[in-house]
Amino acid sequence: MQLSLFRRCVCEVIGTYCLVLLGCGAMVVESQTGLLTHVGVATVWGLIVLTMIYSIGDLSGAHMNPAVSLSFAIVKRLPFPDAIAYIVAQCIGATLGAASLLIVLGNDEMKLGATMATLPDGSAWAVEFMMTAILMWIVMGVSTGAKEKSITAGLAVGATIAMEAFVAGPLTKASMNPARSLGPAVMSNHYDLLWLYLTAPFVGAIAGALLYQFVRVESDSETEETKVNEKLATVVVLAIGLAWGGSVATADDSKALLRPNDRIAVIGGTFVERMQPRDELEAALQTRRPDWKLSLRNLGWSGDTVSAIARKRFETIEAGRARRIADIEAADPTVALVWYGQSEAGDFQENADAYQAELMRLVDDLQERSIRVVLLTPVSVPGDRRPDYKAGLEAFTTMLRDVARAKSLALVELNWHPTEEQLVEDRLLPSDLGYRQLAAQLSQALLASPEHPATADHDDILEAGEDSSRNALLDAIARKNAFFFHHYRPQNETYLFLFRKHEQGNNAVEVEQFKPIIQAADEAIWKAAGRASSS
Repeated sequence: MQLSLFRRCVCEVIGTYCLVLLGCGAMVVESQTGLLTHVGVATVWGLIVLTMIYSIGDLSGAHMNPAVSLSFAIVKRLPFPDAIAYIVAQCIGATLGAASLLIVLGNDEMKLGATMATLPDGSAWAVEFMMTAILMWIVMGVSTGAKEKSITAGLAVGATIAMEAFVAGPLTKASMNPARSLGPAVMSNHYDLLWLYLTAPFVGAIAGALLYQFVRVESDSETEETKVNEKLATVVVLAIGLAWGGSVATADDSKALLRPNDRIAVIGGTFVERMQPRDELEAALQTRRPDWKLSLRNLGWSGDTVSAIARKRFETIEAGRARRIADIEAADPTVALVWYGQSEAGDFQENADAYQAELMRLVDDLQERSIRVVLLTPVSVPGDRRPDYKAGLEAFTTMLRDVARAKSLALVELNWHPTEEQLVEDRLLPSDLGYRQLAAQLSQALLASPEHPATADHDDILEAGEDSSRNALLDAIARKNAFFFHHYRPQNETYLFLFRKHEQGNNAVEVEQFKPIIQAADEAIWKAAGRASSS
């Protein structure tokens, strides 16, 4: 006897709730404790699917996945009204599961296990498509109608989930499930690439179901069914073509190291900090792609090195590293431009191993927070007369290449040779013109291909600096940079947060009030960039 639709939907709510609570919960726990490892997290995903199939497989089918329910409806194993009800129930269950995680564990850098990709959008879409198609093929093979069969279903589907999580987890978090992505996204307010996780699994599941249905045709004598399935096979081919096309369509964009709506943190020492206040790099990026609505945060710190020594206040170097992470979290970036080497070059030979270890540690910290990392090579300035400076720069650049290969990171090599007018008087840092020229080269590398840096014309750069709309953009950038600087590095920090906070600590609440002001400043920059790019 079949349960009523309402009771089956209750089963789907419970199943999807447990799926998100334990699967995404494992991801958050691993992020906070480091005890589960990637293998442990993937195993949890497989086990929770296996156990829920044994629990509710004979009641509702234990779909726990809108893509599976819709695919069953398309191949006529489930009525469409039932499939719609299932999908609503699954989304409710996933949202409740994410809400429970938010209450118990809080919303940290894992965003409640929200799905994030480390691949270009097209490649990530293709991975989710392929993984879901394989999953649906297995589900079709071990199910009767829209329900799972005996002990084999739990083992087969659970093992498939675990295997795909092993392989695709580091790439796309191996969602294969629109509800599993939607719940954490809603509760953590993290909607980056949600469109990808709401489309690829649906298309992949439908393709897998139709392909399985096609190969199951028993006899050519069943003329009408054969014709129908031939049409379905055509749809499958089109779906596979869509997946391939999605990857190809974004091939040009995948050359770009930045993406639309990216929040960019530039991390470094004096060389980076002095890019403020009228940041030429941001001006170049915004005018090249005003439609992308990029946000840039300068996290440079004078005297800083890759070990974060200048950020330690009165404490240990470890405190400096913790402060840098706090700075990064305040910026909430999707991509980090790591630009060290200027300061380290003078003593790199005797500290090479330590600097490499510190850089690897920083990269690990960023990647654990699902932040894409781009390494930038230091540039040579003639005013630095330290004996080992030039050799140190070359060695630091070689080290960056090694780290980029080891960690599969993008590396932008800046072959910049400044003229006297592109340097300040002591020739230790670029002048405004120098930063402008360097920004033109770097923005080209970030928005196109780093193998083909820009060759900005000197006269064009001078002319650009005199344009009124561009100056208005630079002024808007300067206002935003000032607001952000006061937000993450407030003046009189000792009086607000440290050992003298008893004197003026009541004013610390004003620091958080900068956030909406900074957001409004970003929006002003986007408007100014649109005017500057069209003038």
